[in-house]
Amino acid sequence: MQWFHFEIGWFNLWILALIIFITPVLLNIARGERGKTGLRRATELPPMSQVEHVAYMLVMSPQFLLPLYTIFVPFTTNTTLLSAGLLLFTAGQTIRLKSIWDYTTAAPDELINHGVYRISRNPGYFGAALVYLGMGIAGGSWLIVAIAIYWFVGYQWVATVEERFCLEKWPGGFAAYKQKTAKNFVFF
Repeated sequence: MQWFHFEIGWFNLWILALIIFITPVLLNIARGERGKTGLRRATELPPMSQVEHVAYMLVMSPQFLLPLYTIFVPFTTNTTLLSAGLLLFTAGQTIRLKSIWDYTTAAPDELINHGVYRISRNPGYFGAALVYLGMGIAGGSWLIVAIAIYWFVGYQWVATVEERFCLEKWPGGFAAYKQKTAKNFVFF
């Protein structure tokens, strides 16, 4: 593991970055009109103050910059790290895609509490954190691991802002859902 990598190559983490961005697009295309509606709903931000918007952009910025850095990060030659990283990446991507699928099956104004949302109020965020953590381990990159941790911590706050909106939109339903469902996964 090292902090910085600058090796351009064909067998670098850009392959995983491409998978991160292409698979949800393909899933939404496969879902047809439901995918378009779900994507629009997923990209709508809850009401936020100006300070919250700035904080939101600070949380989101690594997600947009990381794919550029992955061009320079080769997969590690350590088979243990590579295997563990790819396992975390695959688990996270599976959770992300399942959350997108469940999101697009819900009616536009429906509280989503089915599918993977039965065990996590924020499966997409949790899955994304696993994806980035796995990517960092598979590349032997402490920087990407640190970004994954930063992103996960930041998304705890983003989820709180979104949940405030959900409590206003579905006062009874979301309060009950929040009481019985983990914020991230199973027990935390």
